[in-house]
Amino acid sequence: MGIAESHAVTFASGLAAYNMLPVFAVYSTFLQRSYDQLIHDAALQGRKIVLAIDRAGFVGEDGETHQGVFDVAYLNTIPDITVYSPANFAEFKSFMNKALYHEKGVVAVRYPRGEESVFPEDFTPSLGSFDVYSSEGAQIALITYGRIFACACQAKKALEEKGIPVKIIKINRVKPIDGNILDALDGVQKAFFFEEGIRTGGIGEKLGSMLLEKCLNLKYKLVAVADCFVEQGSVAEQLAENNLDKNGMLRIILEDENDGGE
Repeated sequence: MGIAESHAVTFASGLAAYNMLPVFAVYSTFLQRSYDQLIHDAALQGRKIVLAIDRAGFVGEDGETHQGVFDVAYLNTIPDITVYSPANFAEFKSFMNKALYHEKGVVAVRYPRGEESVFPEDFTPSLGSFDVYSSEGAQIALITYGRIFACACQAKKALEEKGIPVKIIKINRVKPIDGNILDALDGVQKAFFFEEGIRTGGIGEKLGSMLLEKCLNLKYKLVAVADCFVEQGSVAEQLAENNLDKNGMLRIILEDENDGGE
């Protein structure tokens, strides 16, 4: 397809109409050129196509034009699309298998540039719609998905060294969100959502609206990419500038604790 991304989505939908199973591999930043086709030619028609969304999240030296921070927000607006966000290679393999053989309609699997995240030894992923990684007595929850789950685990360890037990909720299927996540927040007093994507229209905002609708009595803080274009730099620099690395997460949570949570 070359660089004709909008044509590629329509072409894939045409293949699907004849019982083929197309996989469209595309950079996140270029998939946004296909928004109209995703709605009219794919989702609205009920076509089964798989989107392998590369370069999801920060892209480092690829540059300002290539930041993959918008895909979750705009895919979240399209009915009948399923979106998975694996955090390592094993999850990618599992979720791609689900996308190909166990889901209907348009299914996206989004993954970042670079090496895979390292999971803590005592964490066993379920490969379900979400995972809970918790310490006994946790009244603080960190909620996230994708690559920065590893950063959340590092922050969890540092907080627990300070005597603050933490629960991490790791979202694997970011669209549709599993409503059981709200049950997993039962007993939590404060929830911090860290999202390597644009704040406006993202999953953090979606979960926040779900919390309001269910009237859960907890404090909720969303940390995500602001209403701006992310400048070029290394991935580590971009995570740090947006408070999405270990140190940024720690700073946000500890500042809240020192302020008395007000």
